[in-house]
Amino acid sequence: MYLATVGVKCPSCGVKFNSRQLPVLLDTGMRNSELRQDFQGKAEQFEPFCVCTCPSCGRADWMNSFEATKEIAVLNQPSSTPHLQYRAAALTAERSGRDFYNIGMLYLHAAWCADDSRAFPQAREYRRLSADAFSKSLVDISCPVEKRPEIEYLLGELYRRIGDFDSCRKHFKEAIPRLPAKFAYMSRKLMRMAELGNIDPITFEAG
Repeated sequence: MYLATVGVKCPSCGVKFNSRQLPVLLDTGMRNSELRQDFQGKAEQFEPFCVCTCPSCGRADWMNSFEATKEIAVLNQPSSTPHLQYRAAALTAERSGRDFYNIGMLYLHAAWCADDSRAFPQAREYRRLSADAFSKSLVDISCPVEKRPEIEYLLGELYRRIGDFDSCRKHFKEAIPRLPAKFAYMSRKLMRMAELGNIDPITFEAG
């Protein structure tokens, strides 16, 4: 995987440093049941390179929240564990009162990166926190309108992945009538898996 060195400026402390970024994000169109892009082991996942931490003040956030600069930087982005960077970014977002949709996405990315590191207990907790934030985002309208079907679907899947099968089935029963066909099809499939006590991710199929 080709990484480019890009100088950025921290929005919190103003320190300039070198970050490692992907110049191009490949989209195969393939997703798993949590809607994570699925390279089927043929390429490295890009999520670890979508989060960044300032080497000076320790601010962690989405990479695009750090403004690019052409000035020469002396400091380099620290080599921190990706899922811990996402966790730090989510905690900062919570403390600063940012919207629940964004917080949910940060915890979801933390879960994916924790899976990659085989940190499964942490991944389970991140999914629980992501589901809680997404649920709140549907109530306070911070979830973008065009993303509501996706998030309603994801909520049920997150419940299944953490082993909360009752909440998974209950949520999907209520949500399916509101979901587009592709999400309704997968929801029914995931409900059957929940009934069998299966928490494994599967390929997303539109039916």
